[in-house]
Amino acid sequence: MRTLLLLSALGLLFAAPPAAAQFRQVRRIPETWATVWAGGYHDPGQVTDVTGRWNFGAALAGGLGVHRRVGPGLALGLEGSFASAPYEREDSTGVLVDEGQARLVTGLLSGRLRYGGGDAVSLYLTGGAGAFVYGMPELDRWDPDLALLTGAGLEYRAGTSKAFFLEWGRFWAFHQRAGVKSNSTKHSMIRVGARAGW
Repeated sequence: MRTLLLLSALGLLFAAPPAAAQFRQVRRIPETWATVWAGGYHDPGQVTDVTGRWNFGAALAGGLGVHRRVGPGLALGLEGSFASAPYEREDSTGVLVDEGQARLVTGLLSGRLRYGGGDAVSLYLTGGAGAFVYGMPELDRWDPDLALLTGAGLEYRAGTSKAFFLEWGRFWAFHQRAGVKSNSTKHSMIRVGARAGW
């Protein structure tokens, strides 16, 4: 009987996982990530419109985003941004007509693809499509344009659910108004931010 009890106890002892494994939890990479960032347009560009040419100055910007991981290294979601940018409006002859503060707003379907680096530090490509909206108070109108985004960034994972990043991106806005030939405008941006996953 003692032998049977001893063998049973030894069997339970060897079948049980080590104590370290019992207390260690394997944490999965979160499926959903929220992003907040600040940055600025360092090359806002020009827009040709029926009202003249809009020349934008450098501007500070901020934005939010939510993305869902859909595959190894790939996340898709929504993002938006806002900036208040100084601008001057010239007529067709190049004469200054007025100036003010424009509101630059974006709303995009976007994605990120990690493609290099290690677990903690990695490189990624980003892209998206949506709207680039010009709010022109002096003209009393909001002017939405089709926009595409391309960019690249460097991300540091501070843990399984926290990350920090530095990113460069370029918007391609396609502006068209009656009487004006369709034209594209480039808006370049640098941004830094943080992500939290759950």
